[in-house]
Amino acid sequence: MPLSTTEIGKLLTEFFLSPVQEQLNRETIALDLFEKARVNWAGRIAIIPVHIGATGGEVAYSDAGVVPAAREQTFAKLSVEARRLLARFEVDGMVMTAARKGNTDQVINWMEGSMDLLTEDVRDKMNAAVFSGGQVFGFVTPYNAAGHAGLAVVNNVPFFGDIQKLFDEDFAGAALCSLIQVDTGVAVDAGVGISNVDLTACTCTLTFAGGINAAESATVLAVEVTTNIAATYTDEPVGIYGNIGIQTLFGVDRSVAGNASLRSNSFKPDPLATRAALTLDVIQTAIDSVLNASGEDIDTLFMNPLQRQTYTALLTANMQTITDRAGRGDGGFTGLSYGGVDIRSSRACGRGGMILMSIKHWKLLQLDQGGFADFDGSALSRVASSDAAEGYYRHYYNTACTRPNAQAVIAGINIS
Repeated sequence: MPLSTTEIGKLLTEFFLSPVQEQLNRETIALDLFEKARVNWAGRIAIIPVHIGATGGEVAYSDAGVVPAAREQTFAKLSVEARRLLARFEVDGMVMTAARKGNTDQVINWMEGSMDLLTEDVRDKMNAAVFSGGQVFGFVTPYNAAGHAGLAVVNNVPFFGDIQKLFDEDFAGAALCSLIQVDTGVAVDAGVGISNVDLTACTCTLTFAGGINAAESATVLAVEVTTNIAATYTDEPVGIYGNIGIQTLFGVDRSVAGNASLRSNSFKPDPLATRAALTLDVIQTAIDSVLNASGEDIDTLFMNPLQRQTYTALLTANMQTITDRAGRGDGGFTGLSYGGVDIRSSRACGRGGMILMSIKHWKLLQLDQGGFADFDGSALSRVASSDAAEGYYRHYYNTACTRPNAQAVIAGINIS
């Protein structure tokens, strides 16, 4: 039976939208792990109240039966704006003609291949944004015993994060950033120049504007790029790095004393070095410190696939072989964990660090669930001045962490 352009568009939606969404749900970190939060949207803005503490009153023992004053719970409001993910696809005019002549099998075969490629592109883009979406590309550990004075040029500064994104920004022009101390939310220096980004060594050159002291140089600093030359990063959803490190989280300034519970945790294998070897003690310290700070357990660790070699070497050094139970040998690992905490790897996660997460506090806020745009009743429309029809996939969403103090970053790990 011949098909019109509108009918082909309906066929696309009916037979291929669900498989695309199902595959993205399985293969996209945000869709797979984060809670799909139900929120009320005011236009494209969702307001999320987050608890930041209690004031007044106390809980007390009293033989006299004196009831303590009530405590007022305090909240901050995160204003989370939905971001647009868009992906265009095109149908050749000959395929459309074959469909109109009743050859629907050709259309379906084309759609299967095209939708597979679309899904891969959307998945890769979303997974990259899960980590480095927005203006925080990652973290630096520029230790110096004397600090870094104003206008100091510091070479080979270790970077943990989206090194390709940092390279693109540097390549596009004079990249500038603010350095945010993760543990305090304070911008220790702004207008810092970024240059000489090395994709292999995961390092860059920083030209400090005002300088940082020795204590600040011993901490983990988030790189919040402010120039936006290569792309408009403010159009992206806020990723894990941003939720952990950005100074102003969805309108709330984390450097303000009353917002201390919205600050994240950061750790280095050796505070008095730029990079050092990862140890099991560092991981344990980070997990225990998060529990002490927030009362929450870390349940997921993320690292780059190439970082797993470092971790498996630690496991090998701490393994025991029980010879009377040996039945099979294997030269590798199919799954990794630390103390029962699942370790996941993603190529979108940078080299030279680890992310420690309490997943239940990460929210996926969706203005829609993603699908083919069909404003005019069809998922396809004609391409001007071209023998083709086109459509596009769209998803309006953002990601937010409601308990940053239950999250942590380890940076400054050796990558060799």
